Amino acid sequence: AAGRDVAIFGGGIAGLTAALELAERGFAVTLYERRQLGGKARVFGVPGSAKGGRDPLPAEHGFRFFPGFYQNLPDSMRRIPFAGNEKGAWGNLTRASTYLGARKGRPDLTIPFPFPWPIPEGTPPFLTPESLIATVVSGLQSLGMIPLPEIAHFARKGVMYVTSCDERRIGQWDHISWADYLGTKTRSKEYNTLLADGLIRNLAAMKSDQASTHAIGLVGEATLWSVLGAGNEDGGSVDRVLAGATSEMLIDPWVAHLASLGVTFRVGWAAESFQLAGSRVASAVVTDPNGARHTVKADWFLSAVPLERANKLVNTAMRRVDPSLDNISKLGSDWMNGLMFFLKKELPITPGHVNYWDSTWALTSISEAQFWKRDFSAYGDGTVKDNLSAIISDWNSPGMFNGKTAKECTPEEIAQEAWAQIKAHLNKPGEPPVLTDDMLHTWYLDPGIRNPGTPRVSNEDPLFIQTLGAYELRPAAKTGIENFFLAGDWVKTNLYVSTMETANEGGRMAANALLDAAGYGGGRAALADLWVAPAFDDAKKFDQDRYRRGLPHIFDDQ
Repeated sequence: AAGRDVAIFGGGIAGLTAALELAERGFAVTLYERRQLGGKARVFGVPGSAKGGRDPLPAEHGFRFFPGFYQNLPDSMRRIPFAGNEKGAWGNLTRASTYLGARKGRPDLTIPFPFPWPIPEGTPPFLTPESLIATVVSGLQSLGMIPLPEIAHFARKGVMYVTSCDERRIGQWDHISWADYLGTKTRSKEYNTLLADGLIRNLAAMKSDQASTHAIGLVGEATLWSVLGAGNEDGGSVDRVLAGATSEMLIDPWVAHLASLGVTFRVGWAAESFQLAGSRVASAVVTDPNGARHTVKADWFLSAVPLERANKLVNTAMRRVDPSLDNISKLGSDWMNGLMFFLKKELPITPGHVNYWDSTWALTSISEAQFWKRDFSAYGDGTVKDNLSAIISDWNSPGMFNGKTAKECTPEEIAQEAWAQIKAHLNKPGEPPVLTDDMLHTWYLDPGIRNPGTPRVSNEDPLFIQTLGAYELRPAAKTGIENFFLAGDWVKTNLYVSTMETANEGGRMAANALLDAAGYGGGRAALADLWVAPAFDDAKKFDQDRYRRGLPHIFDDQ
């Protein structure tokens, strides 16, 4: 019988997922993680912030959110025991009921998420009289600034994607940018702000001129159905967040559960290289926390490291055995990093996420205290009441106030400019300010940004992005190397963009490929795909016939 020793490299969502699936089936798993378990989802303490026996202030690479259309990750969460929760870590999800489109010097647009109905008791109201008035005014303003033919054009393009067959989505739309698909070059500024770039900020660190139409269309369609209450996992709603720090609510209990299943963790250990013997991996070389090198032998090797590290680990010999691995170097990434603003008062701007639509740095945020069960005064020096957790998704455009890109700024300049951009959106002329300087306790920039403010600035945690035609380049979880498998949000998954759900899906795919190779006689990890609206089945079949005959989509007016 095939051996059962598995070495997993990378302890993010993908690696933890693969470990869960394999350990549950009796495999002996050792997981190596060079930094901290949880990967991009981890929470880390702000150095020097803990006082009086409290925990340090909780910081993160970027805030988490769990759309209702996620199916695979929630399934894993239900299998992770959590004290007091019948449904495990899944029970730590709490509903966000709005999405706020904040405008600079204009009324904000609040998008309510009323489905599924009824709304659980204790959920913050998704509209107040004030936000409803602002939403109506904002919506009418935008309608007045986007010509009616442009609105009709966008609607036509939306329907065209939804009724496109899968072959066209991958063969045509994956090779066309969202900007070109929407025709942004000849459309109004408001059209581009709201419908081109504004729509995709929370999905990925992508601009409309580099994002694949299929990547944006697929997630946009899933989000639309989710808002309407269709396609959500059991008990799911369009937007959910955790009721506390991600490590406390998900990662730590996940790790504890894996340990109870016999998984061994080597934290601070980094994979350096793989050695081949024919078409198999014979061993891996790792360094321990002291820098000493060790040889790892196992029956199976599973790489769950991020794209940029996989590109360094997969050597020439491995690429010779499986030439498709050479495509890893052709995949793209961009920057999408967090900036914490710790506040002296709780500031629930909206019971959900905020998109600062007019910000040149593509800022988004969430006010976390309103969702957390644990009082923020348990962290830091006891005076912090909230974390306005922001994400900067555009590091290459000039700031609204200092005229510099985020990549050109020192940490202080990044914090000052982002704070100023957020204030410019939240504070309206002639109204009492929502955010003021005296509210700020401290700020903390994601430490993944290295050497900021210098020509050597770099990013330890770039995000894989689905650029034009990248799907065909993405490697499969099963490689041409008999005992080597790939997991991550950048392998060939069904959900295109970089998310925890995609990483979870990639981890399941890698585990299943390993189970197949090992001849495992039991069941495989379940793989759930996005819900598809059956009402459009006939339209997709019609389009498939046109696509195979080389004809454009019937709605395609260029």
